Amino acid sequence: MNDQDRVSIHEAMEQQSISISKAGIVTSLQARCSVIAAANPIGGRYDSSKTFSQNVELTDPIVSRFDILCVVKDVVDPVTDEMLAKFVVDSHFRSQPKGANIDDKAFSESQEESQAPAGLADSKILSQELLRKYLTYAKLNIFPRFHEKDMAKLTKVYADLRKESSRGQGVPIAVRHIESMIRMSEAHARMHLRQHVTEEDVDMAIRVLLESFISTQKFGVQKALRKSFRQYITFKKDYHGLLLVLLRELVNDAMRFEEILSGSTQMLNSVDVKVVDLQAKAEEYEITNLEAFFSSSEFKACYELDEQRKVIRHHLADDR
Repeated sequence: MNDQDRVSIHEAMEQQSISISKAGIVTSLQARCSVIAAANPIGGRYDSSKTFSQNVELTDPIVSRFDILCVVKDVVDPVTDEMLAKFVVDSHFRSQPKGANIDDKAFSESQEESQAPAGLADSKILSQELLRKYLTYAKLNIFPRFHEKDMAKLTKVYADLRKESSRGQGVPIAVRHIESMIRMSEAHARMHLRQHVTEEDVDMAIRVLLESFISTQKFGVQKALRKSFRQYITFKKDYHGLLLVLLRELVNDAMRFEEILSGSTQMLNSVDVKVVDLQAKAEEYEITNLEAFFSSSEFKACYELDEQRKVIRHHLADDR
């Protein structure tokens, strides 16, 4: 980013305007909008042993002006890669014209069957017209207000964050981060059409900011920070998503173990993981009941539970 671009983005995010001087015209344009930006890591791959600032060529004054920072990593994971590949292939198939000629009738029928679960899930999605009306109504009619006790909670979290940020080398915590939590609390309340900010809105804003702050730290520091702010991070946590991550790790470990024993996983049709192993992992995060997870659509999409043998099976044969 050159100096001119840096000055422009500073002005847009601080003053909500952009000054231009072109063709003899000198004026200032309004820029009252949200700013979404993306930055590629130095060297093409994010290094978890370094902080966010060391991975991207962005200065702290610019980075601190963003409410939320998301570190997206390209982690090699056979289970996730398989789900992503299926999604891309299914999306490509659904985008074809309905009248397209398909020589293989069996292939066409199998593709239609695979789309059935996706169709059921899509029935819960709001139409674009209804969503547009919802957003317009919320923007014009909903103006949430804070309670005094909620402001005290934000102040305490800010003080704790300042203390932790002084020890690490990640993104520095400034007064702007209080403003970020206020904006996110109001946005969460407005999303639910509430005229007053509730404790739920504040807790969600705190959780989002903490996840953003922790993700910018070195990998070795993240675990200690998650332990310190555990009471905030676990608010309305999607435990199914967390359990899927833990289960994928166990599947990957089982595949690596099989590769060490056999020298290859090419002949492997399925991978079995003991339920006890998943329970042990889940208890580290204070998750004791896995029944809801086993009956969820996320679990059934890629795994099956053998209650007699007490194992979880992930099939690989269909993808080879």
